Amino acid sequence: MRLRSILVAALLLAPTAALAAPGIVTVSTGMRAGPGSGFPLVDRIPGGARVNIHGCLRGNAWCDVSFSDDRGWVSSQYLEYLYRNHYVYLPDYVDVIDVPVVPFVLTSYWSSYYEGRPWYRRHAYWNNYWTSHQSLATRMTIDPGAARIGRAATRDAAIALERQGVRGKGAAAISGRDATTSRRDAAIATRDAAVAKRDAATAKRDAAISTKRDAAIAKRDAAITTKRDAAITKRDSAIAKRDAAISKRDAAVAADRTRAGRSERIAHERTNVQTRNPRDAQARMTHEQAASRAAVRAQPTPRAHEAPRVSAAPAARPATPHVAQPNVSHGAPMNARAQMPAPRAAAPATPHGGGGSQHINAAPRGGGGQAGGPGGGHEKR
Repeated sequence: MRLRSILVAALLLAPTAALAAPGIVTVSTGMRAGPGSGFPLVDRIPGGARVNIHGCLRGNAWCDVSFSDDRGWVSSQYLEYLYRNHYVYLPDYVDVIDVPVVPFVLTSYWSSYYEGRPWYRRHAYWNNYWTSHQSLATRMTIDPGAARIGRAATRDAAIALERQGVRGKGAAAISGRDATTSRRDAAIATRDAAVAKRDAATAKRDAAISTKRDAAIAKRDAAITTKRDAAITKRDSAIAKRDAAISKRDAAVAADRTRAGRSERIAHERTNVQTRNPRDAQARMTHEQAASRAAVRAQPTPRAHEAPRVSAAPAARPATPHVAQPNVSHGAPMNARAQMPAPRAAAPATPHGGGGSQHINAAPRGGGGQAGGPGGGHEKR
């Protein structure tokens, strides 16, 4: 099936290849994959470029041309056709020039020229498109700018031929225009390469920026999360430490308050006791002093034969029994000190052998015999 399509396309295109005529594009235009502006773009033809015109669709609105290594369709309003050794604007000479009429069979045409194109596999869709737009392809439209340029070129070529009548200058003019066209084509190709390079650099830069920005954002988010978690942990630790310090302080304050309350209560009780019982303390002290004196008087007197020797030591006061001191903390300190008797040193006489009362202010000397008795010592007063 594919081989038969190729053979049919070769048969259809063979006459047009033999009848190809030179032409010129007036302004920059696009070469399409079919006779219509809705077909995919095959290539861009700059203004002034030379093309080969293989024929035009019925109505001469679109023509089948080849440019460089590409094949496609260009609107006739952008073409100049070689007629009688000079180029004329094609829409103005369609009735004069015998332009070959060629058909457009999408399947065979695309199989011959567009098999490697990305839109080739959608030829069924484009077949439907061509069926619905076929009537529009036969309607010729004129671009005013392109028509003005083409007619001016036709007029200039006609004037030049009339004045000179020689093909040499026309050929030179054509060669100059071709050289200009070539230079312009080269400049356009260079510009297109620069644009493609710039686009590639822009895409690479955008990809690098996007990757770097995403990495920076991820790193920033991780740093923020880590720092925030550390701050939260530190804050919780500080709060726990502060709570512990507050608990400790509260316990210390409670203990101080308890201690202060107890001390205040004791001091208050002491103050009450000192304020209420000064007379009781004085009476108790007086009673104790009287009891001490009575105990001293109640001692037995020594007998005649048991009289102690008189000591040469100075007489000492009788010992006063221990008198209970008033509780200074429970009474007025000044009153208690004033009511206390002065302490007196007393040394009770030691009784001599045989019993009897002691002699006050007398110290025994020797074996303790009776005064004047055998073995008795001399008494010294």
